[in-house]
Amino acid sequence: MAKTGRMLLVSSDDACVEHVRRACEVARLALDVAATPAAANLDATDVVICDDADFAALRCHRTMASAIVVGSAADSSAAIEAIKQGAFEYGPLPTSVDDLAHLLRAALRVARDTQRPATYESPPDRAADVDRIIGQSPAMQDVYKAIGRIAPRDINVLITGESGTGKELVARAILHHSRRRDAPYLAVNCAAIPETLLESELFGHERGAFTGADRRHVGKFEQCDGGTIFLDEVGDIPPSIQAKLLRVLQDQTFQRVGGVETVRADVRIIAATHQPLEQLISERRFRADLYYRLSVANLHVPPLRDREVDVVLLAHEFVDRYNADYDTHIRAFAPETLRLLLQHDWPGNVRELENVIRATLVMSRGPVLRPEFLPESIRHRGASPSVEPPASPPPERASEPSDDTATLAAIAEACLADAGGSGLPGAVAALEREVIRVALRRHGGRVAPAARALKISRATLRRKMDAHGIDITTT
Repeated sequence: MAKTGRMLLVSSDDACVEHVRRACEVARLALDVAATPAAANLDATDVVICDDADFAALRCHRTMASAIVVGSAADSSAAIEAIKQGAFEYGPLPTSVDDLAHLLRAALRVARDTQRPATYESPPDRAADVDRIIGQSPAMQDVYKAIGRIAPRDINVLITGESGTGKELVARAILHHSRRRDAPYLAVNCAAIPETLLESELFGHERGAFTGADRRHVGKFEQCDGGTIFLDEVGDIPPSIQAKLLRVLQDQTFQRVGGVETVRADVRIIAATHQPLEQLISERRFRADLYYRLSVANLHVPPLRDREVDVVLLAHEFVDRYNADYDTHIRAFAPETLRLLLQHDWPGNVRELENVIRATLVMSRGPVLRPEFLPESIRHRGASPSVEPPASPPPERASEPSDDTATLAAIAEACLADAGGSGLPGAVAALEREVIRVALRRHGGRVAPAARALKISRATLRRKMDAHGIDITTT
């Protein structure tokens, strides 16, 4: 059967080569394999599959309209840079052959649609280690890819997410990867400035505009001409000022408070809020037309409770960051410490985790971060239950598939056996275990969404998993 496109895999990993080869057979695609970029022949290649470093090297010779970059960097730079430079996808390859085949076909469609001419481009320098966003979870990988697509385009951006999730870090990442990165940048917390001063702070005022205005004041928009302004907590801007902000968004002009001169300012606006703006619109507290102007691109930052893999990653990052400041020498986390950190819901998100680690370092002694060093609020919430869990069958991995009907029948037969049967209590415990396994399997082993589906807290789910011997590491 004729092949419909040509893939190039740059890899010396035999298992990876075989996995991609099987996917190409399913998708009816031809596959070339090169162990290194130097050995790669890009002629007649539609889609390139490679890692971060090889992608940078290959781009020296050709701008690739469609490339799948295999990576799982913990910080944002690699993913953002790859997407910004034209990669179709960034992240680990799907483990399913069918899913990988679907991804390859989608990349091929983009390659055929784009047909960009080849150009020479130097490999990008490693992004400066400033205000890195840390996260390896799928949710954060999606954020990185969105930044890579949004940043180069000179459009307004609305960032949403709970307090403490790192919305300003996302704004700075957008700036860092934009064409305005070397132009002025200012951040304004709209919730922290009184209404009587906010208009002057944003748009400036003329001398004599109000009592105490003894000289002209240049506002943030005027100071940022040619650059970027970050409006944090934009939902707190009073309606009287929203109309003036709307005019800036429409035609990039405004008047200073007390003035008649029209001032022009070329400013990219990145706004952020933890509030549901749609609800504020329905309550007539936020203008719908302003919302639509701000949210040309909308980017949501997920809460930390939905990014369990990032909790440990961030905890290590904060320990490394503050060890020198507090003259501590922490090199490892005790297993119980990690369990308590993972069990916490983190309503304050990344900001709360950072403060907990700082407080823990102050109380720490020695090279291991032990649970007794954690704040009482973290230790108390993770306390083990005093009631013994019901008897249950031997530990079983959460990812093992089972037919629901057959499983229920097997549970009933085992619990009603003539000798050694555990009766109804054992059946209830076994059923609970099976339901938990199904919930975890449906949600890819992620505890937070599984707990929501089961309508119990994460802490309760983790206790039940421990009681039933369910191993989350295999989900």
